[in-house]
Amino acid sequence: MRSRAPAICHADPGAAKGWTREASAGDENQLPQILEFLKPYASLATVAAAVLQTWPKHEQYIEKRFAGNEVAFLERSNEVARLALAIMGDEADGYCRDYQWMCERFLDEELYFRRNQTYRLSTFKDAYEQIYGNNDYMSKYVRGILISQLLWTPHSRAIDFFRTDFLAKTPNNSAYLEIGPGHGLFLYFAASQPAIDHLEAWDVSAASIAETKATLTKLGVGRDVRIIEQDVLLAPSRHDEFDAAVISEVLEHLEAPDRALRSLHAALKPGGRIFINAPINSPAPDHIYLWRSVGEFREFVRAQGFEIDAFETFPVTGAALEQAVRRELSISCVVIARKP
Repeated sequence: MRSRAPAICHADPGAAKGWTREASAGDENQLPQILEFLKPYASLATVAAAVLQTWPKHEQYIEKRFAGNEVAFLERSNEVARLALAIMGDEADGYCRDYQWMCERFLDEELYFRRNQTYRLSTFKDAYEQIYGNNDYMSKYVRGILISQLLWTPHSRAIDFFRTDFLAKTPNNSAYLEIGPGHGLFLYFAASQPAIDHLEAWDVSAASIAETKATLTKLGVGRDVRIIEQDVLLAPSRHDEFDAAVISEVLEHLEAPDRALRSLHAALKPGGRIFINAPINSPAPDHIYLWRSVGEFREFVRAQGFEIDAFETFPVTGAALEQAVRRELSISCVVIARKP
């Protein structure tokens, strides 16, 4: 499943630039400033308005998310928001409530991490018993993650990088493998890519798979996509089968992420490329493997036999990279690598 995201309490109120909050208590009909700003991006504005209707106190955080965004990125993010609205249908209020619930769970984990300098869980067994095997919990979690895909900077930047720098360079007649499709947006974009002939995805959670399948149906994906309930660490060996692989926000959920990457290395054809997204210092209810620095994660990827073509770092919303490193805040490490 794709379930990693930065806790909202990481955001530094002093880090956002370019916003001047105006008092609006005297005019109840005045739109929040962030919604005025987002008017040219109708789908993003609709999602932000729905979240603020459920959770008005989230306004300052949402301002940080969109401060300083370039126009082209906002336009692409608006396209993702349009898809998210199609997935939510008439259940947007429920998705927003699930998003708030998820953020509160992350806050609990952040407080634990700050006190103990470690994640609360350390075994996949515990994560499965407490989270993955709990269909109600997982359904709310995956729905909350869909909203975070738009409102959390590392999530929005990662999927943008995936679309513009990974998928766009996929060769014709490719076979594609995704581990942990979760809300299904990555898999949808892959299914929309004419160069990809074969699509396969694995997930450990039945509830997460149900959300993925629902997404593909709602977004009108008519082509065949093979989705299997499968633990990547227990999967049968695959060799030289895939041209492209994706493992986004999954490695931190594993006790042996090195084994998972080596398995994907074997499954790729020579020259095959992989998109990897994993965070450092990022507590979440189901995170069990902790990297403490960007350099540590970079060397981890190389140690599994990959050559790195691109490496991006996306710190938690509202924080500059230098600040995030100094304060040991969550940073998403997004890598495009290839099998020699």
